[in-house]
Amino acid sequence: MLSCPDLLVLGGGVAGSALALLAARRGLAVVLVERGRPKWSGPHETLLAAGRSRLERIGLADAVAAAAVPDRLRHGALWGSDDVAWRDDHGEGLLLARGRFDAALRQAAASAGAVVAANAEACPTREGWRVRTPDGELPLQPRLVVDARGRIANPLRLAAHRGHGLLAVTLVGRAERDDLGTATVEATADGWIWTHAPADGPAAAAVLGDGDEAAACGVGTLGRRVRAAARGPAARLRDARAAYANDATARAAAAAGERLAIGDAAATIDPLASQGVEKALFAADHAAAVGATALQRPEWLPRLFAAHARWELGLWHAHEATSADWYAREQRFRDAPFWRRRRPAPAIAEPPDDQPRVVSPSIVASEMLARAGDTFVARPGFHDRRDGDEQSHVGYVPIAALLDRFAAPTALPAAGAAAGGDPRLFVLPPRAVDAAMRALRRRGWLIPAPPAATSR
Repeated sequence: MLSCPDLLVLGGGVAGSALALLAARRGLAVVLVERGRPKWSGPHETLLAAGRSRLERIGLADAVAAAAVPDRLRHGALWGSDDVAWRDDHGEGLLLARGRFDAALRQAAASAGAVVAANAEACPTREGWRVRTPDGELPLQPRLVVDARGRIANPLRLAAHRGHGLLAVTLVGRAERDDLGTATVEATADGWIWTHAPADGPAAAAVLGDGDEAAACGVGTLGRRVRAAARGPAARLRDARAAYANDATARAAAAAGERLAIGDAAATIDPLASQGVEKALFAADHAAAVGATALQRPEWLPRLFAAHARWELGLWHAHEATSADWYAREQRFRDAPFWRRRRPAPAIAEPPDDQPRVVSPSIVASEMLARAGDTFVARPGFHDRRDGDEQSHVGYVPIAALLDRFAAPTALPAAGAAAGGDPRLFVLPPRAVDAAMRALRRRGWLIPAPPAATSR
């Protein structure tokens, strides 16, 4: 085993294995430590067809496809209606058998040159790290440590952001013949159920209920109550047994100190947002670029860690919005405790567009780190002294050009009209420029002009 690897990756799940694979392909010396006691929330997961093109761009499409099979399940939803709405136009995604999928990614990482320590554990020492394997203990002095151990990682215990408490119980059994070949999400009064019933092998139903309710009545009682109200495949599951129970609450951690946290160790998402595996794969790609850059420019390490934490948090917020949209669609049970707790908060009224605005004094021009291929580079940007946020663009709209519109107190409509005379902005769709200005206003980068400034 390497005694001084570039990367020590803790955790051989999707995020850790994909990171080890990408980093090894890019020439880094990697040690991946896998405990060998994996626990998954369910035996099956899916990847949407829409994500496959991005997997190709980051170089993971072949490895992922080799570890999965085409998703030929018919996807449907009993949501907001008593009838199943089938989706027959979702394209051909991938169906994953967790366990085999994770093992295949680890094997791909090993084939790319990573050292995979199976059935092993790593712990920090005064001199570095020590890896305990079935064959003995080995000292390591890695240049960078990445924590991909999921929910057991320490950062989640100090979550900076937390969704509504959610408990998941996975039932495994046999599906009725008419339910074979389907994947169905179903809402009930006390929660919701996601059932996968492949044509071959066992079926699984993930039963999700409120964490506070589970604490009050017991996990088993809540799980039975949610399933008892089901009308779809979960209600017809035969010989069902509880295979796994876990806290499925969405959480996002604050940036970790000397370790880079990725995947579920950085941010766990509400399962209703789906695509947890996809999130882990893309987090691995982002972390591989962070790691490669940190080894070249170690003085950038704190900034790179902060950039990755912001990236994970941004993805977490995007998944939270997806979940909130799904919860808002279900109105049949809107007064039940589970759904009432997840009812979207009343929308905050947008301030009037005719209010003159200026750039917040907390925004300063500075060098920032931005992704460029497989590494990060320094480029001109802007820094928010309140929270450390760094940005150069809102989507593809350059922030410098937007802020110039507000050098003097200006209302948003006037700034949008003036954008047509700026060569940096006039080539862009006016709707994109307008949306970018509104995004900066919501972030607090554009604030109401002081009365003295607007009276001049």
